[in-house]
Amino acid sequence: MNSEKNIMQHNKPMVAISYFILILATLVVAYPLLFLFFTSLKNTQEFFTNLFGIPGNPKWGNYSAAWTTGHLGSYFFNSMFVTITSVILTVILSTLGGYALGKMKLPHSETIIMVFMVFNFIPGIAIYISLYSMMAKMRMLQNFTALILPYTAWQIPFSMYIFKKFFETVPSDVIESARIDGCSEMGVFMKIVLPLVTPAIATVTVFTFISNWGELMWAQITTASSMNMKTLPVGLLNFKTEMGVEWGPYAAGLCIVTIPLLLVFSYFQKYFVAGLTQGAVKG
Repeated sequence: MNSEKNIMQHNKPMVAISYFILILATLVVAYPLLFLFFTSLKNTQEFFTNLFGIPGNPKWGNYSAAWTTGHLGSYFFNSMFVTITSVILTVILSTLGGYALGKMKLPHSETIIMVFMVFNFIPGIAIYISLYSMMAKMRMLQNFTALILPYTAWQIPFSMYIFKKFFETVPSDVIESARIDGCSEMGVFMKIVLPLVTPAIATVTVFTFISNWGELMWAQITTASSMNMKTLPVGLLNFKTEMGVEWGPYAAGLCIVTIPLLLVFSYFQKYFVAGLTQGAVKG
């Protein structure tokens, strides 16, 4: 008992330092969100006179102004449709590809996944001109396909790599037993293997959602001539009300953009952290 007390007393300074660092890190992360929220409740005059303070008379109408006058309502649903569709396609295609490379004993599977990973190092701006030209020739620029297909293609290499590594951790004996019992390959994939890689699905979903939800450059290029196709990042870039750019409604629009990201991460947090931990231990 005395030795345990001595250890606890000896570790008190380290515990205090750890708590201090955690509190400081929390404040660094939380303050920009609080600043954004407080700004969303101010008018333009108060924004300049009370920049860092709490709003004296909260203007909740800034949110309705951003939603309607700033046209963020329609942009919001455009972003939701494009992002959710691309996330679903990315997860489906990446799980199938990762399973094939990780568990079906394809020849040169490591070389194939490395070739896929090379595409992650190609900057998007290097292919925008050729991609835009190709989309124009296929007449895809006037619908959401021009956003969904590139978003899905850009996310597949890294997502497939994550799934491949997770599938490799699934015991082969379990899969072989199911095959011997007469289960089809798709049955093995859907009923046995897929439930075991839930953390990987959560990890890919979070990364893909965040990346596609905030993508600006390609969305700006493809939706510049179409008001009906604009996504939230493009809408915020060109945000204007009847009085020009008002910082209160503009900050409210930024809060609207942030809310889905917080909800998605909060929902998948447990699986997401488990996926990162499992990947760090076994990868």
